[in-house]
Amino acid sequence: MVRHSGEIHRKLFVAAFGEVDRKTILDRLRSAGYDVTEAVSRDSIVSEAAVAGPDLIILDETVEDTGAAACVQKLAADQRTRNTPVLVICSAGEEKHLGGEQANVDYLWRPFSVDEFIVRVKAVMRVAYDEVAGGKKPKRDNVTRLYNRFYFDERIEQEIERARRYSRELCLVLLDIDGLANINSSFGHVTGDAALRSLADILLAGTRLSDIICRFGGDEFALILPETTSTDAGILTERLRTSFSERVLRSASGDVMVTASCGVAEYPSHARDVATIVRMADSAMCRARKEGRNRTVLAFSDTDDASWGGATAGPTILLVEGNAYNRSVASVVLRASGYEVIEAGDGVTALALAKSSHPDLVIMDFNMSGMSGLDATRQLYTMKETRDIPVVALTGSDSPMDIEELAKVGCRGYITKPIDTNSLAAQIEPYIEN
Repeated sequence: MVRHSGEIHRKLFVAAFGEVDRKTILDRLRSAGYDVTEAVSRDSIVSEAAVAGPDLIILDETVEDTGAAACVQKLAADQRTRNTPVLVICSAGEEKHLGGEQANVDYLWRPFSVDEFIVRVKAVMRVAYDEVAGGKKPKRDNVTRLYNRFYFDERIEQEIERARRYSRELCLVLLDIDGLANINSSFGHVTGDAALRSLADILLAGTRLSDIICRFGGDEFALILPETTSTDAGILTERLRTSFSERVLRSASGDVMVTASCGVAEYPSHARDVATIVRMADSAMCRARKEGRNRTVLAFSDTDDASWGGATAGPTILLVEGNAYNRSVASVVLRASGYEVIEAGDGVTALALAKSSHPDLVIMDFNMSGMSGLDATRQLYTMKETRDIPVVALTGSDSPMDIEELAKVGCRGYITKPIDTNSLAAQIEPYIEN
């Protein structure tokens, strides 16, 4: 089932009078497709915002001589703007003066990247939308602004029952920030909190309005994804995980790279009640940590005591793909189809893994840097241990000349890129059977 994302309104009002911030903010928002109204005067921000009727107000910390906090208070006191979410761009530490206990006031520290800024804008607007759409206001976690564990417990019961009543799929994803305790001890809890907020922003910005995003506890997060198969959930989770792994946190002690380990379980394939689907997602997440962290693992078994690792192993595929994101998405799809997947990012690693593990099939990227897929395939067919393993090429070109070249080195077939995740399993099935 295709996952469609609901649309949050995109009308913004920006009051930024520092020349660098102003140009940066306006350029980034307009390039992202937002309808932006710019404040004209420091003295009439509230009235201008009221006339603009935006979905989000963005301020910089120098918006008034007395600072952004005074402007936030004026916006909150005016009936026309009191319910409009506000995002303040400020220096680290200044956010404590903004009335941050209010759900509709958020902040972003300087300096910020393009991606970080746009993601934070989307996240703030998503929280505001959830507050309005939800009617009653459930408890939120103070650090991340996500729904808390109590709300998760309530909603997972409701969503499982809804999926059961209408015979729909539902997925639960659990995500764990890798090594958060070490980040706290080495770089301080401010950096640890920044990691939590960063992942929360990415989850809010990258999911549908119908998805329920919660802080599960400590360094763990939970996504409840209605009407979503495990394959679609795995692809979504890989996209979110990759975005988080590309985020760099800045601290007084240096830059910090952050990653997450993720587990996915599906109703009704893997579990038919709340306790089991939570256990299966948690087991898959633990497997992700044990396999090296910074990855997504899908649960497979619907038995009470089996984890993904306990499922019956299908044929083994060696997936060789130079692009890490493409490799991870293809791996998720193949594992969801019952295959055991070994991954390699270059030709040299592929040769070593093929020799040691003797997979049932090799899917070889022919556009890698370093040793090419063409050379790696030639070597596979010259080694005694691997010459009987079928190789299917991953190629960006299906011209007759290129296909002839693939056949010359012994490829049994080819898959064109970009990979069609909906048909990938069907495309490789004939080569596994033969």
